[in-house]
Amino acid sequence: GAAAAADAHAKIVVPARDAVHPARAQAVFDHMAKKDIPRTEMSYTALARVRAACGDAEGAFELANTVESEPRLAPKLRTFAPALHAFAIAGEVDRAFAVDAAVRAAAGGTIEIGEAEFAVVLDALRAKERWDDGLAWLRRCADEVRTLGEGLSAAAAAFFKAAPGWRFCDAGAVETDETTGAIVATVDDVGTKRNIQLVAMNLSAEDRASLLAGIGKLAREREAGGNFDGFVGWLRRRGPLPFLVDGANVGMYNQNFSESRFNFQQVEKVMDRLRPRAAATAASRGAALGGSVDDDADAAAAPAAEAEAEADVDAPPAAEADADADAAEETKAPETADAPVDPARVDADLAALLATRPGSAVPVNFLHVRRVKGGPANHHRSKQIVDRWKRAGELFTTPAGSNDDWYWLYAAVASGDDAFLVSNDEMRDHVFQMLPSPKLFARWKERHQCRFHMSSATGLEVYYPPAFSAQTQEGKDRAWWAFPLDDGTWTCAVREAA
Repeated sequence: GAAAAADAHAKIVVPARDAVHPARAQAVFDHMAKKDIPRTEMSYTALARVRAACGDAEGAFELANTVESEPRLAPKLRTFAPALHAFAIAGEVDRAFAVDAAVRAAAGGTIEIGEAEFAVVLDALRAKERWDDGLAWLRRCADEVRTLGEGLSAAAAAFFKAAPGWRFCDAGAVETDETTGAIVATVDDVGTKRNIQLVAMNLSAEDRASLLAGIGKLAREREAGGNFDGFVGWLRRRGPLPFLVDGANVGMYNQNFSESRFNFQQVEKVMDRLRPRAAATAASRGAALGGSVDDDADAAAAPAAEAEAEADVDAPPAAEADADADAAEETKAPETADAPVDPARVDADLAALLATRPGSAVPVNFLHVRRVKGGPANHHRSKQIVDRWKRAGELFTTPAGSNDDWYWLYAAVASGDDAFLVSNDEMRDHVFQMLPSPKLFARWKERHQCRFHMSSATGLEVYYPPAFSAQTQEGKDRAWWAFPLDDGTWTCAVREAA
């Protein structure tokens, strides 16, 4: 039954009744209080589990709220989980929702419920036949859980098998094209087929603004002077950038032999591959916006030749200027001081502005200034390549003392749903670990990072993200759901034909 299924999800969070000794647990807790022995978060959590096992969900919730109100203690999901599970098992769904709300408000909004909590509440909603609430709960789950583990997938299957007007198809009845995301589901015993098309799930405008603000905040705290704000001004003029290249990562690819050097020709191979796609993306954006590629992008795209001679005076200007000069110009102090500006507002306004423009018709390569001055950059062929990038508006050089990661990451996130970053960087080092929204960053990276491979045998290969997102999806017409499982298979639920 529903209670048994819910209990299976909660077996660790809420122990069996005969496995706990409530009187003894309370006595130990009271003794600690009497003797002024410091009680940790785990002290409260252990007693909350005992109370939950005894069916006292309210008592477990009270303990969790006590931890939240104690300045010296930091609540965790495990602090609240006993109360949430106990309420759900008892069928008190609204009280379980109250615990969920408390979790989201606790610790500055840094705690998130997990699969076990989604599963136990979904089971309770099924038992109460609260079908609309169950679908709403699944929508939230889709935002927070990438693939479904055994417990949550079982809860979803049970929900749709019980829900009126729905058919559930297990993995054996679902055929998925891993290239296109097309699903063919067999929905009944007579072989009736339903077609489902998975899509790419991009960040919402709100989530993108949140991620961009987090990147911008960290960058401004760590970059010297006004360097980063100067870059934001440059991006405001030149963006959005449809294709960005992590030049350091590409230039050092396979350069692991003795006396390895930065390889400009490798970077140029990637840039050359991206040029047609960047132009096509800008043109497509322009058409979608009801216009043509803007003047900045036209200007940047104009100098196609690598000729050393000066362009004819009547020709379109090349790029506005080398990007590092642009940025330096931006960092000059204004003649009159303006009122303080909220950086998060600057970031949000930038993202909104870039969404209204076709942007650059060329890829942009990000390199630290030390890469383009001295060393391998002095070689004749390397100079030619760098000069071409500068003339075409394809180079942004980050200033001395900067971390170029902040610049290309910020620009890539700000540039929209169809922007791509070419890099094999796993983005797991300390720079990326500092981001305030790791889940949002992981979702963004999945949709926007292009990896590459180069060899003398196969040449250059660029690997774009899949055409669809491997995450729970609901049809736009709300007539189907598709669930990716941890083992790589899919299940789905479809509404019965009227």
